[in-house]
Amino acid sequence: MTRNTFRPIDRQKLRDAVLEQLLAAIDDGYYQPGNELPSERELMAEMDVGRPAVREALHVLEERGLIVIAHGRRARLRKPEQSGAAGLAQRITQASTAFLDHEFTSVEDLTEARHLFEAEIVWLAAERATPEGIALMRVALDENRRAISNAKAYLATDMALHRTIAALAGNLFCSAVGEALYAWLPRFHIRMVHVEGANLLSYDEHARVVERIAARDPKGAVKAIEAHLARSHPLYQRFGAQPATSLAAAPPGVVKPRARRGA
Repeated sequence: MTRNTFRPIDRQKLRDAVLEQLLAAIDDGYYQPGNELPSERELMAEMDVGRPAVREALHVLEERGLIVIAHGRRARLRKPEQSGAAGLAQRITQASTAFLDHEFTSVEDLTEARHLFEAEIVWLAAERATPEGIALMRVALDENRRAISNAKAYLATDMALHRTIAALAGNLFCSAVGEALYAWLPRFHIRMVHVEGANLLSYDEHARVVERIAARDPKGAVKAIEAHLARSHPLYQRFGAQPATSLAAAPPGVVKPRARRGA
């Protein structure tokens, strides 16, 4: 048996390296809104990387709303289209997404942060949701139910429901951070929690959260979201980023609840 001399190169790391340099140039003001970025060929030559890494990095910038890519033209730094509170929310979302992309290292950190964030979100939503907001939440829940048999569609409606609930909290910062979190989470969420039967179980948990928010029951809403996160936590902890096809049922686990105000 011969010993392997070489190891595969992680193309994702190349993309991230390109992305980091592009973000630094934008943050440093080297490119202003409306300016064109260098061509793909120029970026390839300057960074000594292949076209896939450059294209993937540019695609990430486009997803974040930082650049506009038109066929046959160079990527262009997007001009601010919003001002005031809406513009602030957009910038918070972009900054949060950038942080999650480059600084995330621990599943434990993620589950703990989600516990703290979502428990507060559902509490505020139960206190502040308007009748119109509750109606939107129920529509999002119904879409989640109809997607149970389709893993990809279910994940999209799952995140959409969580975004809707975050908006009901009536807090600009929470809504913006929620937008970033729920846009980023599917990148590995689908590989960990979509085991057989998980979608139906997750939907039932979502329905209990929605029911408690609609009933103006903050304590009940927190209890429901804590149960939802406690059930999914061991899957995050056990499976990491393994492909969905390799997952098996995980033993139940508990995320220790935090003391709540008024509890």
